[in-house]
Formats: sequence, C-alpha cells, structure tokens
Amino acid sequence: MRHPVTKLEPLAIAPLREAQRVAHLVLGNPRPAPSLPRKPEGMSKQEWKARKAALRVAGATLLPGVEEPVARREAWSHKAQGTPETHAHAEAEARRDGALARLHVTGAIDAHQLAAAAEIALAHQALTADVAVRTAKLEPRSTGGGPDAASAERIAAVIRDRAYSDWRAAVAPHAAMLLTIIVDDIGVTIAARRSRMSNRRARAILVSALNRWRRG
Repeated sequence: MRHPVTKLEPLAIAPLREAQRVAHLVLGNPRPAPSLPRKPEGMSKQEWKARKAALRVAGATLLPGVEEPVARREAWSHKAQGTPETHAHAEAEARRDGALARLHVTGAIDAHQLAAAAEIALAHQALTADVAVRTAKLEPRSTGGGPDAASAERIAAVIRDRAYSDWRAAVAPHAAMLLTIIVDDIGVTIAARRSRMSNRRARAILVSALNRWRRG
C-alpha cells in the first residue's frame, strides 16, 4: 500500500524522508507504530478488522529510499554475522551463476565466507567511489541529518575502510588476484592462470583470505 505522504509535493517530502533516514537508518529506530482511530459507527467487526490492518500497514510504511533498507534489516535481523545489506548481497550472489556462487554451490566456500566476500566487495566499491569523488574535486553534499548523523556515517565509513585496509595488507601479495575473483567475478581457474599458480593453490589462498576478513 502506498504511503499517504507520497502524495505531497517533492519539496515537502524531502525533509520527512531525511528525518526518516536519520531515525531508522542512522539511529536504527524501529518502524513507527501508527495510532488507530475509534471504530466508526455502523461498521461491522470484520470490516473494522480489515480496515485496522490496512491502517497499520500504511502507518508503518516508510518513504521510498528508507523503506527498502529497513525491510532488508528486518528480513535479516536473525543473522548473527554480517549486516543485512551484506547478507542480502550474498543471497543475490548465491542465486546467480558467478564465480563465488559456483564455489559456494560446490562446497568450496561456506555461507560465512560468501558473506565475507560480499562485504569485501562492498567495501572495495565504497572506497573506490570515495576516491573517485575526491579525485573529481566535488564538494561533499550535506546529508541534512545534523552533526550526529554525519558523525555516525563517518565513523561507519572509517571502520569499514580500516577493516578493508587491514584485510588487504594481510592478504598481500595476492590482493590483486583475490580482487579479480571477489570484485570482478573472474573464475578461480582464470585468476590462477594469470597469477601463474595452480587452481588448488589459488582456491586455498582465496579461502584463507575470506577467513581473515574482520578476524585479524
């Protein structure tokens, strides 16, 4: 059901979307609990039950851009390791016929290693995008979420970048080969041939590198 606030003009929606983004994505607050009106006179209990359900859904539905990541968080909140985005990405990877997906299907890597690969790929892409923006000398855009929101985002980015830098240093001198598999989705056989090593050794290096992610 479409959220009623989406009928507002774009300029009126922007502040509300930013407020929802800070509340639910930065601070991690749960969905809003809508207040329900009294049962209208003359409405049957069955009709009122259906009406209340619709009102609850409408009142708890967030604006586009906020609803999707919140839904991912709820869908993956039972997972002990990794972020909702990581597990969603890993699940998508597992569904497609990619290099890492094939390794997972054959049992060469497990679900935790597949999730680690997804986090490494996301960290690499974020770092690469950040470098591209700074190279282009673009002015950073304000999120409008205030100092607390900006600080939370910076801290998260620093932790992510530090984890990636530590991982990359730990897997050197095989980082280039590993990134072709993890980021570029090149098969282990091709990556091994390019690095002039056996498939078995390349696979062992990959598994060891995935086990090192965020584990020191």
